[in-house]
Amino acid sequence: MNFESDSELFSYLEAHAYAAAFSDVLDELGERFQVVSPHSRIHPLESTFVAIGRAVTLLNEKDDNEDEPYDAVIKCIDSLPPDSILVTTGSDTFDVGIMGELTATALRARKSRGAIVNGYSRDVRKLIGMKFPTFAWGPSPIDTTGRARVTSYNIPIIIGGVRISPADLVFADFDGTVVIPRDLEKEVVEKVIERISTENVVRKELAEGRTMAEVWKKYQVL
Repeated sequence: MNFESDSELFSYLEAHAYAAAFSDVLDELGERFQVVSPHSRIHPLESTFVAIGRAVTLLNEKDDNEDEPYDAVIKCIDSLPPDSILVTTGSDTFDVGIMGELTATALRARKSRGAIVNGYSRDVRKLIGMKFPTFAWGPSPIDTTGRARVTSYNIPIIIGGVRISPADLVFADFDGTVVIPRDLEKEVVEKVIERISTENVVRKELAEGRTMAEVWKKYQVL
């Protein structure tokens, strides 16, 4: 299967792939710790949200200075490449919403494919209404100004036990968030596409009455 661009490939994967397929393929390749822990509490704000893209990372830290509260985040978002996915975390646990509707509007204009927030989000109804794939702990209306701010971006960060570096490929859906190592990206994507095709056949044969033992022996997929 040939794709002319990352955008075309990512759209295909958003429509057909799922986190479990990426996780299984990574397991087979010996990369067993690339799924962000479910204990991180990150989930899609709407169950059908799916996103894949190259990570642009942000780090938030506590800061009570109210001067120029969005300086770093503005610079980061205004320089975003297409097909990125914003991945943001904090150096501490915050009650504030570190993602919101206006940020999502700017991200969409830059052709970003979604946002993964290791923290809370604001404007959740609006984010759902605009169908911008956002993954977070849940809602909080509390503003960051005078409480926290972005201090660094495009740096390695760790979320849920997984290291995420700038431009890493990240896939997220209702099941969870998977980070694909750069040196395995091509192989993983090819194997995921192959696995999707195999699972479609397995699903059809199971629905037709074949036993699980039969399909497992034939395909080694369940």
